[in-house]
Amino acid sequence: MRFSLLLPLLVVLTACQPVPRVFERAPGSENGLLRLSDSRGILVRPVADAPAATADGLARKMVEALIERDVPAFLSSRNRSSMTLTGTVIDPGRDAHIAWVLYDPQGAEVGRYEQSIEGTPIAPWAQADPALMAAFAAGAAPQIAAYIQDEVKAEVVTPAIYVGRVTGAPANGGTRLQAALRQGLRRLGARVATTPSDETLMATATVRVTPMPDERFEVAIAWAVADPFGAEIGKIDQASPFAKSVVENSWGELAREAGLAAAAGMVDMVSRIDWRDGFVAPGTGDDDGDEDADARATR
Repeated sequence: MRFSLLLPLLVVLTACQPVPRVFERAPGSENGLLRLSDSRGILVRPVADAPAATADGLARKMVEALIERDVPAFLSSRNRSSMTLTGTVIDPGRDAHIAWVLYDPQGAEVGRYEQSIEGTPIAPWAQADPALMAAFAAGAAPQIAAYIQDEVKAEVVTPAIYVGRVTGAPANGGTRLQAALRQGLRRLGARVATTPSDETLMATATVRVTPMPDERFEVAIAWAVADPFGAEIGKIDQASPFAKSVVENSWGELAREAGLAAAAGMVDMVSRIDWRDGFVAPGTGDDDGDEDADARATR
């Protein structure tokens, strides 16, 4: 699977195995993970006070995220039994966030969730980058769905991510990249582990800075996400040319953009993997670890 993120750094994600959607089920079968209370679905409005492309793009991804959780959702054609979900960007100069508000069919507020967008890179936000929109929707959808559950059942939990070594960055650039990735992961609702364990994913990166003509450098960052057994489950490759002055004097800002961009892709990638069986140790199949991986990926 390959994704392209339109960011100041060109980002390409490639999953190392098929990654089916969580909670996917056969057509016609019942999924009791979530049932609606006297509702025929949720009408999702465009996000207010957001760029036009973002207003529509984020609403569309929210619909997809709710449907993945077995919550009927749509962008139009509401009926008298439909709830309504609105989103409004609130940016007073700091602590910018989206205020998601769910209303019942009579217009009474059912619940509210405030999702931080502080520090989100401007370009992908304004361009409604699909991976970024999907990551924000994936972070907010569970909070919205929780307001309309009749009963709460055990749910598959995405593993926490430990941010490991970053090598090859100039000066203390590795530390800044680590911090930016952690910040982005937390903002998008992912769990971030403080120590690695046999229950966490491991994210690492290798930075390569290559001189180019005209006083420029190409900055390439190769992120890898592995399971506790060291098997790579996905990677994110970022590469873009920058002026020499940016690399030498503004690495902190560059690292922040790269880390936040990588977080958006990482959350989207990891959320698409079926974690119902947890981590599968290599060599536990009849022949080898590939059989277990293939079986898990096709569920």
